[in-house]
Amino acid sequence: MLDLSLCMIVKNEVQHLERCLTSIRDLVCEIIIGDTGSDDGSMDIARRFGARIVPVAWEDNFAQARNTVLAQATSSWILVLDADEEAVGWSCSAMLPLLSNSEVFGYYIQMVSYVGDPASREFVTDSVCRLFRNDPRIRFRGRIHEEAAQSIQELPGSPIAFSSLTLAHYGYLQSEIKRKDKHLRNLSILEEALAEAPEDVLLRYALGTEYFQAEQYAEAAALLLPLLNEISPSNGYGSDLYIKAACSLYLLGQNEQACQIIDAGLAHYADFSDLYDLKASILMKQGKATEALELLNTALSCGDVSAAYTTTSGCGTYRTHCSAARVCERLLRFQEALRHYESALSCRPDYLPAWTELVPFLLLDNRPIRLIGLLLRYPQALNSELLTILIPSALNARSTEIVQYVLLKSPYNSTVIPPLLDVMRLFQEDKDEVACSKLYDMLRSTPGDPMLVRYLWAAAWKRQDASQARHVAEQICSHDSLYLVQLIMEGCEPADSSFSDWQSILQILVQVGAWESVLRLYRHANGRMELGTIPPSLLCGLLKAPSGIKKEWCRLYENDFSKAHQSRFPNTAEKFIFTLLAQSCGTFLDLPASHSSSPTSPAAHIGEASLQLAKASYYGSLAIEWSDFRIYFRSFSFR
Repeated sequence: MLDLSLCMIVKNEVQHLERCLTSIRDLVCEIIIGDTGSDDGSMDIARRFGARIVPVAWEDNFAQARNTVLAQATSSWILVLDADEEAVGWSCSAMLPLLSNSEVFGYYIQMVSYVGDPASREFVTDSVCRLFRNDPRIRFRGRIHEEAAQSIQELPGSPIAFSSLTLAHYGYLQSEIKRKDKHLRNLSILEEALAEAPEDVLLRYALGTEYFQAEQYAEAAALLLPLLNEISPSNGYGSDLYIKAACSLYLLGQNEQACQIIDAGLAHYADFSDLYDLKASILMKQGKATEALELLNTALSCGDVSAAYTTTSGCGTYRTHCSAARVCERLLRFQEALRHYESALSCRPDYLPAWTELVPFLLLDNRPIRLIGLLLRYPQALNSELLTILIPSALNARSTEIVQYVLLKSPYNSTVIPPLLDVMRLFQEDKDEVACSKLYDMLRSTPGDPMLVRYLWAAAWKRQDASQARHVAEQICSHDSLYLVQLIMEGCEPADSSFSDWQSILQILVQVGAWESVLRLYRHANGRMELGTIPPSLLCGLLKAPSGIKKEWCRLYENDFSKAHQSRFPNTAEKFIFTLLAQSCGTFLDLPASHSSSPTSPAAHIGEASLQLAKASYYGSLAIEWSDFRIYFRSFSFR
């Protein structure tokens, strides 16, 4: 054990205390806990770890309570923790050189504070001085957001150094904030303290931070902006002040003023990636994508700055790569976007926002094998959240490679893979009788399951058995969208039909390969199916329809274009889809050129240009690799 005392103040922390003490007990020679009124069994846990318990009267003053405990320490060094913190990977061999350095009086430790939902694993980082010499002159200051660094800095010849130690902090998770009602508690303490010292800079900063965390950005900006002229940039929280002030203005829609604050901050903190990220967001809102990408690349060159600044998880690494990828897509630089998405995963393999974009991207780009390669490279990423993105996309795209990988080769626990996936594999292999048999077996276990009923309905339409389809649809409430679509496909038009669920019905028909019924649904929809809104994965599936189906569908579209539905034309995304459908079956759309309703939109020009290029390609005057054009469907997401 080290010559080190652990000092804590605790009240009702039975959920966290054991984890905290377990992480540090082999390193410290004594544990001193100031109990401010626990009644939940926390002190029983403390006693099991051999802690010395000191009753501490709570007077709405964190520094006072902490200093009461510090006075009880007997070791040469003191470590201060809260119960909702955990020492991550600490060891005697790593800490001994720190405690042996006679020139240092205290150390900054990196605090990783998890925020929001625990499953997201998002966090912010900060550096806190929690490890320091046992010196009566070193004490905490501040009723709340208390700190000991200032008292160390005032000592002659007593520097504070940065360490490589890390603490995980769980107190900013939304569930914890709600459980402890931290916001109201903190506001009460801060307002009382400010009434006694209204000009105190640290208290005003703490109150502004409290408002910022509570998403009260106007109040936060009113407190933080004046402080920019009152503190030195070398102050330990100076960079945090700039990013919070600028972010508050941005979230209030005051973009020009936010940019001014960012530029002023960058003059002091030129490697602060969060400031570049934030300004890039503002430039994107202003339509300045090229300038935004330059800033994001600068942020990436700064890298992970969590050791020096209070920063958001992934700034300068995976989060910034993902932002840069989206900007590249806006600029139609798709292969550069792909590199950024993959770089994001190389930094954090389980980063779901990157997968959310990559899955449809690679399906559109006709690269399922590359997607499987990424899944093989990062097996830890294939969790239940990713499966909810991957499986529907693979089924819509009729990607047998991905379906077979998930079913047969993925390392993921097979109990979490939905049984319906194997049924869909059978449908896509045209083993419909076996698939339906399995569906009926599953229905016996979960009678009336609407998803199972929908697939049985689609299977009936694949056989062109309208009466059986109606029989299946009648198992669901007559007001359900499936039953209404059934009536529409029979040629009946229910008076109360809004036809709002056509897209989910279309997906099911495509997934089982009911191609004739896809045509039937489109024909009877009477112009109400605007295919420009379909997900990219479904476009991939439609492109795999038999050529005869696609030719007939294109003919129907041409007729619609020239008839009664002019009020909804031109829809450039839809025109682009049918251009691809026609090209994929060896024909072209016979449509006149038209003016887009959004003539300045890149997507509008892509739609019109693709139509004309397809005609040129059909007549043999221009050779085009049309597989390259599929990915341009992404551009219609940015209209």
